[in-house]
Amino acid sequence: MGTRNPDWWQAASPYLDQALDLPEAERAQWLESLHRENPTIAELVGRLLDEHSVLAEEGFLERSAPSLPPGPAVAGQTVGVYTLVSPIGEGGMGTVWLARRSDGRFERQVAIKFLGIAVRGRLSEERFKQEGRILGRLAHPHIAELLDAGVSKAGQPYLVLEYVDGEHIDRYCDQRSLDVSARIGLILDVIEAVAHAHANLIVHRDLKPSNVLVKSAHRPGLPPEMPGTGLQQADPARGVGEFPGSDGQVKLLDFGIAKLLEAGEQPGAPTLLTREGGGALTLACAAPEQVTGGVVTTATDVYALGVLLYLLLTGRHPTGDGPHSPAGLMKAIVEDDPPRMSETILALLPETAHANAARRSTTAEKLRRLLRGDLDTIVVKALKKDPRERYSSVTALGDDLRRHLRHEPIAARPDTVGYRTARFIRRNRAVVALAALAVTASLAGVMGTLLQARTARAQRDFAVRQLSRAEEINYLNAFLLSDAAPMGKPFTVNDLLVRAERLVARQTGANPATRVEMLVSIGNQYATLDEDVSARRVLEQAYQLSRSLQEPSTRARAACGLANILSRGSELSHAESLVQEGLRQLPAEPMFALDRASCLHFGSKVSREENATKQAVERLRATQQALQEAPYHSAVADLTALLDLAETYRIAGQFREAITTSEQAAALMTSLGRDDTQRAGTLFNNWALTLNLAGRTLEAEKIYRRAIQIGSSDSNEGSISPMLLLNYGRVLSDLGRFREADSYVRRASAAARQSGTQHVVAQSLVVQASIYRGLGDAKSASKAIDELDPLYRRLYPPGHRAFASITSQRSLNARLSGDLTSALELANQALSLMDSMMQAGRGGGDLLPILLVRRSDVEILLHNFEAAAADAQRALALLQKDAQPGAFSSSFGQAYLSLGRALHARDKSEEARAAFRSAAQHLANAVGPDHPDTLAARQLVEQAPK
Repeated sequence: MGTRNPDWWQAASPYLDQALDLPEAERAQWLESLHRENPTIAELVGRLLDEHSVLAEEGFLERSAPSLPPGPAVAGQTVGVYTLVSPIGEGGMGTVWLARRSDGRFERQVAIKFLGIAVRGRLSEERFKQEGRILGRLAHPHIAELLDAGVSKAGQPYLVLEYVDGEHIDRYCDQRSLDVSARIGLILDVIEAVAHAHANLIVHRDLKPSNVLVKSAHRPGLPPEMPGTGLQQADPARGVGEFPGSDGQVKLLDFGIAKLLEAGEQPGAPTLLTREGGGALTLACAAPEQVTGGVVTTATDVYALGVLLYLLLTGRHPTGDGPHSPAGLMKAIVEDDPPRMSETILALLPETAHANAARRSTTAEKLRRLLRGDLDTIVVKALKKDPRERYSSVTALGDDLRRHLRHEPIAARPDTVGYRTARFIRRNRAVVALAALAVTASLAGVMGTLLQARTARAQRDFAVRQLSRAEEINYLNAFLLSDAAPMGKPFTVNDLLVRAERLVARQTGANPATRVEMLVSIGNQYATLDEDVSARRVLEQAYQLSRSLQEPSTRARAACGLANILSRGSELSHAESLVQEGLRQLPAEPMFALDRASCLHFGSKVSREENATKQAVERLRATQQALQEAPYHSAVADLTALLDLAETYRIAGQFREAITTSEQAAALMTSLGRDDTQRAGTLFNNWALTLNLAGRTLEAEKIYRRAIQIGSSDSNEGSISPMLLLNYGRVLSDLGRFREADSYVRRASAAARQSGTQHVVAQSLVVQASIYRGLGDAKSASKAIDELDPLYRRLYPPGHRAFASITSQRSLNARLSGDLTSALELANQALSLMDSMMQAGRGGGDLLPILLVRRSDVEILLHNFEAAAADAQRALALLQKDAQPGAFSSSFGQAYLSLGRALHARDKSEEARAAFRSAAQHLANAVGPDHPDTLAARQLVEQAPK
């Protein structure tokens, strides 16, 4: 079920029609009979009938004049530092009130949204406040700001938002007779706001005209201002936001049903139109997957933007303006392809078409011509039934609209041979991505050097050589994507690379430099796939061939490419010498800037493997500088450097910088329209790993789910990388969800053993030991670490942080077994190894606070309370150095918990209570209010003497 298998709708639809024709009194018996015959269809029809009932009760669409039910919110009541003034309106989530700040600090009007009965009782205060903080990240000029969130004394959850004096976007456009280009301009502002939300992993889910306000200096026909307030009288059509504002500024409202892409949304799981804490969706603007119970993703907002475009440009809804029952509209959304906008205009009655066009400052015929062609194609693509066939991101939709406004060719194409080719590329995106990287790198060099070739013959010759090699690599990629892989014949990426090797080997008459470039391209693609043996074989061949050449660019690429793959093994000194060799080959001229950037980038990986994280960061900064100096600017290269910089910061234990850089990379990824690519999955995996190491475990779990969603293929997690499965298992273990964690870790370990990915096998044993300890199985935990020891000695050189980690694992196992003396001895050894590593400048600062807290916990059990308090305080001081303001962390929570226990044992009750309160606050927000550690901290707060 879900968007990946929409055929169930056709199966269920006739039964739904039959059920709706029956009197309500007979439906239950009929449904029971259907359940005996076909339980799957019966369950689907039952869900759809529930939706029909809810929508019928709630009037289906927005009410034109909502009546505000009596409740605890009344004029003059104080909520926090705000005083309620008057009701503004009512939405699916509850009532909205105008309020003013009343604590005397400054004057401000706000809108307070009280969540309705459906939310109260289902949504815990902790979860509600947490979601409020998440939505508070949406700081954007076109998003109504969320200022605060809380729960009133009467127990009503509420949101405090800025107040906007504006009109619904469709009314604003029609009253001012804005032309098509002006309307598209406003939509582009909306797209910017939605893209910002998507970069923060938030999907709006309910984009519609009434949720997009446009500020206006004057709105004709509205009541005068209320005396003494400077505010206009309450009008249900108005929304929330800042008052007053400049004319024409878009504000996106109501993230009340917006939701993070979270673990609960399994691919194919039903997503009802009425959800806990969600209220009722506006069905007219719902995407097919929202109707059929599919997975809600960023593509859902792409569809809603397509509906909004259709409405603004034609004045009509894609399903038509005839009367629809809820069931009929649901069926139309899922089954019927909307007419093209130009066809809609043509089908209107003459007087209606004339009035419609006049509101767009044109004639009916001119409007039809304006919409025909590119705009029709853009909106058709946005409104595809299958989310995978829509624009890959809202940014990609915006880019095509901008191209249209600039009279440039758009990226979208009609359903022709070109479209079918795009579908082929989509099915084989891993191959295409790898080939595209090679093409991009080659063309980058060509474009840059062509720009420089005007001044010297040497530069012209260099440009010609680069162009020749780029053409050869283009031919190679064409071979990979067509000749070597005829349509309909299954193949893998490895199959294509093997064939590419054979092709290059047969080209004995090819230019030697061109052969080297092609081999380097193939070798780097093998490396991308973690096929280290094949990568090394090909790159060593390229390096040997390059030694007889005089061209610095080719020699440098071959040397640094080989260094990259050698850095993954134990030949780090050889890899470093190759990086130095490659950099020495390259002159300082701008034409070689991209080659220099590539070598520096590979060199940063060598430094990182040597634990020289400071040098790795410096090389990546130099990479970014070289990219800026190059004659040709590549945003893809910028993205690659950002991704590796974030990862290097993580390894260095600089989590704040790593998280900030990951956020920058995510924003750039979105702007490039690559939100659902393999590289995006890598970004989210690394970002989530950093968040988890920083103790922000709940945030990490959500972003891991996003990475898994990208990596899934046809709802099958078998296509997900073992490392991602392992990392998700680790975060589930940290959250205390040990049974779920065990399933993911076992799958990761099995896949890694099959592929021979030893570092993943090693890490899976570490997490497996953690799971066993969580389940109280000390024997199995010790067995996992015993198996890990020889593996670590094969994988890592002496003095690596891995050995401090494994010693700490042994300490945890001894503690669980009750051997506290051994546990303390091993904890001391782990800290000694870590101190030695840090003194040698090989990093490890991120692991030190964890080791200190673990030793503190053992010391408490041994009644060494003073030493335990000292370790906990030292851990807190180290954590504070890299703390992100306002962020909660389980690392802080654990350290405060240990400190509180040590202080409590020393009869320092007041200080202990303060530490327990801090622990409870950090843990509740980082790992959840129901986590055992959170519950323990809260209990200790109550038990500590006052």
